[in-house]
Amino acid sequence: MTLRRTVRYAREDVIGYVTLDRPEARNAMDDALLGGIADALGEAHADAEARVVVLRGAGRVFCAGGDVDDMPRRRDEATYRATRLPIERAIARAVHRLDKPLIAQVHGAAIGGGCVLAALCDLRVAAAGTKFGLPEVRYGTTASLGGIYMIARIVGLGRAFELLYLGESFDATRALALGLVNRVVDADALAADTAALARAIADNFPAELALTRRALLQGLDVDFLAAADLETEAAMRAHLGGDIEAGFARARARVRGAGGER
Repeated sequence: MTLRRTVRYAREDVIGYVTLDRPEARNAMDDALLGGIADALGEAHADAEARVVVLRGAGRVFCAGGDVDDMPRRRDEATYRATRLPIERAIARAVHRLDKPLIAQVHGAAIGGGCVLAALCDLRVAAAGTKFGLPEVRYGTTASLGGIYMIARIVGLGRAFELLYLGESFDATRALALGLVNRVVDADALAADTAALARAIADNFPAELALTRRALLQGLDVDFLAAADLETEAAMRAHLGGDIEAGFARARARVRGAGGER
């Protein structure tokens, strides 16, 4: 049986679209989806006709974060190192080597890893009412994928500590005030407004866009890939500590209490 691909890449004119396509699970992250993100970003990088890339989610939300049914099964260090670490590093590499601007088109919810995915993008356009949050410490794990590295640089160290320590959810209005998103638009206009922004960027010279992106990322004061490795190592250590089992039991209880909402 051929498994359905849970991340798709396609191009419309000069805009490449990476679409998380696991709507039945609110685009929650399992290994297949994470691997698909890295592969699709690789496709976008190789697509010479794409000048700007948009990352978006199919269905009701952008990304609800880690798959609560998948993560607690990953118990031993050898398996973790052989599976999850290479996937997360592949995403960090794919984001870092992409030679064109990357925009997150965020709607519904961007929780945990979903919020991190948005933070890995260069710009973020959010639909009004979108729910954000970084609740990892509530569930016995830590943010990874380079998220700690990027969020601290987007919102500042003090606000990053607050978001990551408390794990509270917040709406798109606060995300805009924090600087976590660049624009908040009406939900009905999200796709059109994001495409218009992408086209406005794409009107510039692609080589110079690539050079600008590279200079911005390389100019950060800590090596991105090394920071991503440190974060993933911390996430692994948190996982191996065992709190993730109780944390995700709490997450499942919240899902049931919300009538299936993640």
